[in-house]
Amino acid sequence: MDFAVAGLGAWQYALLGLIAFLAAIVGGISSFGAGLLVTPFLVPVVGIKGVVPILSVAMLFGNSSRVWVYRHELAIRPILQILVPAMPGVVLGAWLNDLLPQQTLALVLGLFLLASIPLRRFLAQRRITPTPAAIIGGSLVFGIISGAMPGGGVVLLPMLLGIGLTGGGLVGTDAAIGVCINLAKVLLFGAFALLDTQLILGGVLIGLCMIPGAYGAHWLIRRLDMKMHTALIELLIIFSGASFIWSALFG
Repeated sequence: MDFAVAGLGAWQYALLGLIAFLAAIVGGISSFGAGLLVTPFLVPVVGIKGVVPILSVAMLFGNSSRVWVYRHELAIRPILQILVPAMPGVVLGAWLNDLLPQQTLALVLGLFLLASIPLRRFLAQRRITPTPAAIIGGSLVFGIISGAMPGGGVVLLPMLLGIGLTGGGLVGTDAAIGVCINLAKVLLFGAFALLDTQLILGGVLIGLCMIPGAYGAHWLIRRLDMKMHTALIELLIIFSGASFIWSALFG
């Protein structure tokens, strides 16, 4: 397993912790971007194959802290509606992550990251009509994407908006779904031998740094210019996607 956390210096640990903290603020404000923001900084440390497994551990902490912050605004019914059809997709996505060679996975990740920007904008202009068929189909796609790579929130967010969730209810319900999805991913990646003790410890380190970010997001959620926030995320996603594709083609 290509994992180098044990060889990091103190400043590198501090940098990863700071990035995780800032990513948690981003995710806590918008329910979008936390995993994507951390991804490009993790690749040199854990390798392509280690990114999704370590983020699965980290996001357990990040999402759990958001669930606690917004615990009084959770919508239980949408959580169950989405999780039931999403779980088979998570299994399929995790299997694909295990199956694909490293360079192919890097190419897929890069293309998905670049595609996630117009996809998010397209879906943001449309609320998915909350019919049973739409929820089942959208949840299955969300599960497959979440199991294979970071960034499944681009599919989940429009569904939650279509159901009628906003504000803290949106962020908290998204986080609760994320806790269940990431727990399933941790178990699956462990079964596929893609998650070892070092990756778990690295994920715990990153996840612990995300916890105060949830409280920072709660404070900032009414004080930040969302257009600037979204633009910064998209610039980083473009850089990340291009770097993945470069690594796949020329690395």
